[in-house]
Amino acid sequence: MTFRRVPPNFDYRATRLVSEGGRWELGLSPYAGGMRLRMGAAGRPPKVVDFCLGTDPAVVMPALVAVLRLLEPVDEQTDAAGIDRVFPWAGTRPDPARHLAGLLSGPAGGEAGIRRESGAGAARYQPHTHSKPPSPPRPEPEKAGSR
Repeated sequence: MTFRRVPPNFDYRATRLVSEGGRWELGLSPYAGGMRLRMGAAGRPPKVVDFCLGTDPAVVMPALVAVLRLLEPVDEQTDAAGIDRVFPWAGTRPDPARHLAGLLSGPAGGEAGIRRESGAGAARYQPHTHSKPPSPPRPEPEKAGSR
């Protein structure tokens, strides 16, 4: 399956790609927790692949390229189950971002991935955990007569 770039839309706000036959959309959308890589049937909300790439901008394009390479041998007429076979961890989506290091570091699912020369990319990746940052410490109340 090959894709071409088209203008962004609501579901793919940063980058939007459409498969050559127009059946699938794939792209990137920024969110508070980082950039999300998403894929779904064209004209529908992305429900086949949808995971957070985190906040490191150096990870975004290599991850997108790795996903595109994994999708190259897939026939465009496949259904969502066919895409899920390429990304079996994306079907349940408990926390698909935990699979990003494998996607970036080499063969993923038996297919070609993106190899990092130094391996530093995977070490820099910090998945978004959807937890709130710690609150700043509260100032201690003044004691009576301390003025």
